[in-house]
Amino acid sequence: GLSVFCIMIENTSRRFIIARHGETDFNRERRVQGTSNDSVLTDKGISQATALGVYISKRDRITRTFCSPLRRCRQTYAEISGGGAANDNPGLPEPTILENLKEIELKEWQGRLRNDIIIEDKKNWDIFKANPCSLRLQNGTFAPVLDCFERAISNWDVIRSDAASNSADVTFIMCHGAIGQCMLIQALGLEKKEYGKSRRYALDNCECFEIEFESDESEYSSRWRRIDTSQAVSEWQSTYSTQLVSTTLATSR
Repeated sequence: GLSVFCIMIENTSRRFIIARHGETDFNRERRVQGTSNDSVLTDKGISQATALGVYISKRDRITRTFCSPLRRCRQTYAEISGGGAANDNPGLPEPTILENLKEIELKEWQGRLRNDIIIEDKKNWDIFKANPCSLRLQNGTFAPVLDCFERAISNWDVIRSDAASNSADVTFIMCHGAIGQCMLIQALGLEKKEYGKSRRYALDNCECFEIEFESDESEYSSRWRRIDTSQAVSEWQSTYSTQLVSTTLATSR
């Protein structure tokens, strides 16, 4: 008779959802937050987080989660988990608080209105908008964007090794706009100079990036997509095609 061989091919791909916190009073006032811990979610921010919670609850169960230590992220995380619970889902587990998930450190700018900084520190603000990696604050001694990238690399090391050791299919990461953008750029294998160049790699409040790595050994991701609960989830884009687009734009700049 015929023998039937069943070959089980283990799926070693891992997905990571990077989410930005909901709208805060500082966001609404256009006040710089950075690592300051003074801002809180607005009613709109709470609604955004609840909507994201409903989306997350419809996904396969997420068992591994990380969160920034800052209050606006902890608040958003709680609302996301509550949104899932309201949808007859157990919600998210207690997160691992990861210090390096806090937002970009903006030193003397923190707590100030953007419009005031544009007037009072125009030279540095112009550098921040034109070539963010060149920005130096604290009397020229501190590079905010480069520091943020260093923390992004550290975050991936910690989070990916945790996913590998716990066989987590999907890991949820609650953080901020700048550190989230640095982590995406890192995962896509793009140059640091891509930071701030395009809304393509930026996160609005309670938007997410979903990033997939083919295996735990992969240096860079294989594909990614944007999740915005107010719209249809975008199509997957390959990391390779994203790198090509970035290279093409760079040569035409």
